[in-house]
Amino acid sequence: KQWYQRRVAVPGLLLANYPPGPDIIYFTTDGPGGYKCGSLPGTEPLFTTIDFGVGSDAAADFAKLRIFQPHGPSVNSEFYTGWLDHWKHGHSKRAADKLGVSLDELLALNASVNLYMWHGGTNFGLSSGAQYRNGLIANPTSYDYDAPQSEWGDVKLDKYWAIRNVTEKYFPGNKMPVPQDSKNLGGISVKLRLTGLLVDQIGPK
Repeated sequence: KQWYQRRVAVPGLLLANYPPGPDIIYFTTDGPGGYKCGSLPGTEPLFTTIDFGVGSDAAADFAKLRIFQPHGPSVNSEFYTGWLDHWKHGHSKRAADKLGVSLDELLALNASVNLYMWHGGTNFGLSSGAQYRNGLIANPTSYDYDAPQSEWGDVKLDKYWAIRNVTEKYFPGNKMPVPQDSKNLGGISVKLRLTGLLVDQIGPK
């Protein structure tokens, strides 16, 4: 009940104080399995988008969206270029050629696409979070995501060209610039000293 109240109250407050217009577009995003709850009640201006990644059946996923939103543009607001990492698991990878195929399928449907992520990042402090999938699985501080541009700024050219080759197919002449790798600092040594043990800081259970 509390979750439902927040689900209704928060969008209502936003819409009342910041009404939709040319500069403000509200939308929800869910995976194909998340539409069984529909959109938010009483928020007709709220646009509904979908999110999925490499290897998904784009046509089938958008068909599920049309059950709840029969009209309007098809938008994948989070097209996963990679995936996040979890403790005790290897680095998540998504193949560049499959990324290109899935992006091609999306654009062939005249869908709008937001690449999530283009550039990897870092979860600072205690902000890395976790997911619950048959148990709690924690995320590391790295959010490299196997994105086309890495957490530290280097370009994964196989993914870059997979994306560029597909976008040029639909937008000929609109060539994305090739980003340069970040400049790495070399020859730096850092001296570490022991200040304490983590278990000592946590204390007894």
